[in-house]
Amino acid sequence: MPSFRARFAVSALRPGHRPDEVLPAARRAVPPQAHCDDVRLDVQQKRPVITVRFTIAGSHDADEDARARACARQLGNSLGAVAQLSEPVVLRRAGQAWLQVP
Repeated sequence: MPSFRARFAVSALRPGHRPDEVLPAARRAVPPQAHCDDVRLDVQQKRPVITVRFTIAGSHDADEDARARACARQLGNSLGAVAQLSEPVVLRRAGQAWLQVP
């Protein structure tokens, strides 16, 4: 099963939401066609970044990449109710490296 990451920079929380809600919301936002492997929050260049690692059923690279991009969009749409986010950056595991999905 191919492994992907979706990264979102967080610019602000939505009114009425607390910081401790973000990671659980990200885990819940993973669509049913994907399996959530990990959710984490890092600080990069003084900005919080949420990374969701997930796997999807294997087929061929182009289809897997398209489904990973769709999952990332769904994640962003759901998580956007809690926080203001950047567009997702989608990465695919290739051996020991993570390569950006175009």
